[in-house]
Amino acid sequence: MIARNSRSKADVEVSGGRSKPPALTEDQIVGAALEVIRTEGLDALSMRRLSRELGRSAMAAYWYVADKRELLDLIASKLLSRVDLPDPESGPWDERLRAVMEGIDSQLHHYPGIAAILLERMRSTDRRLMNGIIEILISAGFQGSRVFLSYAVIHTYLFGRYQVVEFSDDIDVPDLEDTLAAHLPHLAGLHGTDFYSYGVDTIIEGLRAQLEAAPTRRKARASRSKR
Repeated sequence: MIARNSRSKADVEVSGGRSKPPALTEDQIVGAALEVIRTEGLDALSMRRLSRELGRSAMAAYWYVADKRELLDLIASKLLSRVDLPDPESGPWDERLRAVMEGIDSQLHHYPGIAAILLERMRSTDRRLMNGIIEILISAGFQGSRVFLSYAVIHTYLFGRYQVVEFSDDIDVPDLEDTLAAHLPHLAGLHGTDFYSYGVDTIIEGLRAQLEAAPTRRKARASRSKR
């Protein structure tokens, strides 16, 4: 995508006899965009802001990417590629699942606002991680519809949890009901890692309980079918 617009920029002379800056690589473009997102948030990223981060003229970014949508696609591709899928023989299913979840969460944590962009790419053009998580669930023993039900729990937690972490910022203390007001001091002592760890532990324990209950469910279905 980057190469199609390069047009030998390093070889083109501008007025005054000075050479244009050398062409940028895709890694430089994406790296600059990620730095803006990391320090200022996704909303701050624009083609002009990217050009400024790169130290180029206001419209320079358009030499390399057609628009912000294409830029965001490059960013999502880069971030998802950083998440490793453990080898099936590397450990138990729960440890492998935890490693993938931690890899995805790390990208979401370091680049504020990027969740929706990663989610869209995972569902449309880059299903490597989705397939990887589903394969882990199948190796654990999940079958049929419960594979997708289990995946949905994981997916919903990873991409929705940041709204919960920010809950305390939206509370108007004078308007709290008694029960919530009494427990608010406990919320003040919690950090993002506390929410994340508790959530992952709960999901994995819940999935393990589902697997243990599967024989009982099968027997119950078989009993009903004989009636």
